[in-house]
Amino acid sequence: MLTFKQIAGMDSPWFAEVDALYESAFPLHEKREPQAKASALRNERYVLQVWFDGEQFIGMIGCWRFSGYTYIEHLAVNGKLRARGYGKRMLSQFLQMHPLTILEIDPLTTEIAHKRLHFYQSLGFHENGYEHVHPSYHEGIADHELIVLSYPQQISEEQYQRFNEDLCDVVMA
Repeated sequence: MLTFKQIAGMDSPWFAEVDALYESAFPLHEKREPQAKASALRNERYVLQVWFDGEQFIGMIGCWRFSGYTYIEHLAVNGKLRARGYGKRMLSQFLQMHPLTILEIDPLTTEIAHKRLHFYQSLGFHENGYEHVHPSYHEGIADHELIVLSYPQQISEEQYQRFNEDLCDVVMA
């Protein structure tokens, strides 16, 4: 079984390694500025987890806990350990602790995006047909269209609207 620890702040052990993975795993338009990272870590709803297999660092999950669901904002596996099943194991354990989970993926315009959708579907995620635009993390970079996935079932229109409000008013505040 994998284990995880919560990172409480930028001075926490493992933050530097998690942040290096974050910076390498996500494109600029999907990443927070340094001051926004610090702000998220201070928010009681935000949880940054560092995951291990024994003592080996395998990945990170950054998520937001809301009443009735959890939103995974960022999930990444250590680049040296990809394609070894760690993402599936990490996410499977996470889902056992978070009965309703929402996340977003890129539109299905590339082979990688299709593989990502298949990965999430293999774990029980469902595609939701709502037109969804994620607010930009940076001035001068446009908002971007994403696909909303949810586990273990699709979400209702009301649940989607609540998620979108939480995303705009809390996550991106």
